Amino acid sequence: MPMKVSIIIPVYNVAPYIRRCLDSVSSQTYHDMECILVDDCGTDNSMEIVRQWIEKYNGPIHFHIVSHYQNMGVSAARNTGITIAIGDYVYFLDSDDAITPNCIATLMALATQYGDADFVQGNMMKGTYVFSYWFKKEVPEYCRDHETLQELILSTTTQTACNRLIKRSFLLKNSLYFPMGIYMEDMYWVWFLAKVTRAAAFTNYGTYFYYKNEGSIMSSLSAKTRKKRIHGFMVSAKAFYHDMITNGSNRFQRQYFIVKLTMCMRELATLHSLRHWLAFWKLICTIFLHSKPRFTLYRAALFLAFMPPLCFFNSIKGWTWRLQQYIVSRIAGHEDQSLGLRHSLFHSK
Repeated sequence: MPMKVSIIIPVYNVAPYIRRCLDSVSSQTYHDMECILVDDCGTDNSMEIVRQWIEKYNGPIHFHIVSHYQNMGVSAARNTGITIAIGDYVYFLDSDDAITPNCIATLMALATQYGDADFVQGNMMKGTYVFSYWFKKEVPEYCRDHETLQELILSTTTQTACNRLIKRSFLLKNSLYFPMGIYMEDMYWVWFLAKVTRAAAFTNYGTYFYYKNEGSIMSSLSAKTRKKRIHGFMVSAKAFYHDMITNGSNRFQRQYFIVKLTMCMRELATLHSLRHWLAFWKLICTIFLHSKPRFTLYRAALFLAFMPPLCFFNSIKGWTWRLQQYIVSRIAGHEDQSLGLRHSLFHSK
């Protein structure tokens, strides 16, 4: 008996793109589906387009709309979708993106083959005309080794909620809801997804079209949006740090944590806000003081590198990547596990 899939699409100010998204859902070769469109109270005519499109649709997929009473953000929209979904699996799709016609069928075939997989993830394609794949390397079709799963989820594949066919029972059992009130919610969510996943399946085949659209959260260069992204980084970093101190950490978690810290530095270096830098530096001080590392010139130099004005070099093209790789290899133990145990600022399992 086919298993039902619930596709969840938050809708907010995406009038130029929503038809493309809906067309890609209606073109699916897998039909035992519902599509939940969460109206998050935008200010354009996105929902008018959605309603007109649904009125004209005549097919096997059940499209229905649920409306928020006020704008609550993508996290709340996804959480609403999880709550009302009736599918065995849920699939998150951003309303300015699209999926391939065989996306759900491809992922469901793997979900059927590997019944104990908590989720199935497809590859993403990015670009407008010539698409390139996002996975850093070929991934195994199935994995249930915890350490390998940590690497796959936190490093090798895309760290986003989209393009995963996830058991709804798995989400509910582990309370894998999205954090309310912050940007960069996927970054936060993926950390805790990795912690509780016991088995997963993957395909290197591209099933999702990611479009970098003008005005999106990730592409915006405005100071207001940068501040919101920094706030999201900081909330996530504090949660990650508390989790590592409380429950221990592995090298892939430390690597993920450090990469996000340096990404936050890149935003800060461009913003040049002393208030935001002080908040960031307070977190760095907490990390150094709590971990009580022995004093070395390397650690002192690293500590200073996170402070103004040296930190502003992080806005130079290529500097962020070099800093990430250097810190990851020295602190996160990326090159060698024993190195990580010697140099880590965090407790290791």
